Amino acid sequence: MDEYVKLHNADSTGHRSRSAPERRSRSGAEHRQDDYDEYPDTAQRSAGSRREARRGRRSTGRIKQDASRGGRRAARAASRGTAPARSAKSSDGPRRAARTRKPRAIDQVSRFSASALRRVTVLGDRPEQVVYTLAEQSRQKHGTYVLIALLVMAVVSLLALLAALVFQVLNPQAATNRTPAPIVEPPAGHSTLRPELFHAQDQQDIFDPIAERPADAEPLTEEEIFGSVKELSLNGMELTLRDSEVTDACTALVWGEELAQTLSTGSCTSAARGVYQDTDREYVAQFTLFDLADAEAASATLESLESQRSPGFILPMAEDIKGLHTGYSQATAQAMGHYLAVFWVARADGAEPSGDDSMATLNVAAMDAALVVYEQVRDAKDQKD
Repeated sequence: MDEYVKLHNADSTGHRSRSAPERRSRSGAEHRQDDYDEYPDTAQRSAGSRREARRGRRSTGRIKQDASRGGRRAARAASRGTAPARSAKSSDGPRRAARTRKPRAIDQVSRFSASALRRVTVLGDRPEQVVYTLAEQSRQKHGTYVLIALLVMAVVSLLALLAALVFQVLNPQAATNRTPAPIVEPPAGHSTLRPELFHAQDQQDIFDPIAERPADAEPLTEEEIFGSVKELSLNGMELTLRDSEVTDACTALVWGEELAQTLSTGSCTSAARGVYQDTDREYVAQFTLFDLADAEAASATLESLESQRSPGFILPMAEDIKGLHTGYSQATAQAMGHYLAVFWVARADGAEPSGDDSMATLNVAAMDAALVVYEQVRDAKDQKD
């Protein structure tokens, strides 16, 4: 009977089952071996030591239970193909990739967006305020540039005005020459004939000695202008002075608003004109000379004669010569220093020119009427020498 009880208490492996006290003492020994608990080999222990031992055995039992549960889970995971290992590897992969991945370059748009967000953050949650502020700054900069440009222009204008004042003070002759002349309206019912062929010749170097009218210059006289040119001839063409006059009202000899205003601005002090005809009274030539302040004024008057914006021309002197009032005519105007000379030629009856070169010869012969201008150029050169 006792043998049967012993065999019955044995486990499946043939070991004998231990009683509860034995298992408890065995468990305590294993606890001391696993946790490296050492107790002094003494016969007597205090009550506190025994309580500590009991608490240690309880905690060790919990640890073993947790360990056994973890071991069973690990075994099941191992039977499924080591999923925890794969999970650990898979979780470590992105971390290693994140550590080795190179940062991508930030494009300009993202950088600009980040800058804009920072501005919005600084100025508040109102993007329209940012746009308004930037636009206001741009307008302020533009206004500053405009103000600087206006100030520069004002300074330049002031310097130019001061230079003009100094020039007039140091050179009273120029101030006197530039005094505007009065404008005299042409007579009522005057002719408005303009030549069919007009040639304008601007300044030449030969007239540089008389580029400015002397401050003490006397008005023109008939004897001075026509005394030595009462008769003109060229290639068999003989011209004789029929009538002449000199006036201090230059604008009375022209028609056209722009032309009259240019003569006034150019300070025309006197003008002379004369009419020539051949012996057969077949051709007519009128010579007109304007005395202006300087070469610049003469060139401006020449442009006004040629202008198509506001038509104008000289008035005919002889009322009974049809060719200067209607029909075909030719004219040449030349700026000669501070003088402007106009040579106007036509057939007396206003007819078209014939097939010969009579009109061309007449035009060149009429130019000899400006002999007084060349004489002044000669005298001015002699004074300088």
